[in-house]
Amino acid sequence: MTEPSTGTDSSRRRRGLTPGEKTGAAIGLASLLVAVLAWQWPRQGQDARPTPTPSPSRVSTSATAPATTPATTGSVEPGRTYLDALTPETGAGYLRPLPRTLAGRTDLPHPVALSCPTNDGEDRSRSVSYPLKRRYLEFSATFRAWYPPGQDPESAVRISAVVTVRQPDDTLTRQPRPGRTTTMSRPAETLSFSVEGADLLTLTVECDLGEGLAVLGDAGLTR
Repeated sequence: MTEPSTGTDSSRRRRGLTPGEKTGAAIGLASLLVAVLAWQWPRQGQDARPTPTPSPSRVSTSATAPATTPATTGSVEPGRTYLDALTPETGAGYLRPLPRTLAGRTDLPHPVALSCPTNDGEDRSRSVSYPLKRRYLEFSATFRAWYPPGQDPESAVRISAVVTVRQPDDTLTRQPRPGRTTTMSRPAETLSFSVEGADLLTLTVECDLGEGLAVLGDAGLTR
């Protein structure tokens, strides 16, 4: 059988906690907080470790070898185009390989050998023409004569040059350039002249005897 609540309990619930009860609750809560802090503090001290000082990064002391450019072979000059790299416009059939007595000589880089005419009938001169297209300023080469064994070493070989310039009205003007004459007994001659504004270079060979060659060395065009 449930006992009826008294008026005192009902009035206590309406009033809430008394001042003494509030003070006791606050003291209990503070004691609990102190206990928790006292328990956590040693753990934090144990877990806290000094941050290790980062070790200095290793720097390789081995020097990297600089990249080297492969050495080029042959005589290559910037801004220079050699005749042996050009395709003749006319007369390619008159070009010959170097004879064995001249092949491989270091004083004949980029050689061009033009065959002598036979001097029979109308075969009195032979010409080879190279397209320039107004790209170059000067032509230069060394020039020497060659005859096979048994021929007179004093027999002459002559080379002449003409540049052709196309005019605005499409007419062609032929302008001669200095040539050279030499023999096998003489040292190499120097051939050099302007080709500025020229569209075509024509080299013509004449010889005292057939079967000879006009040999050009280091024959090229500069821009």
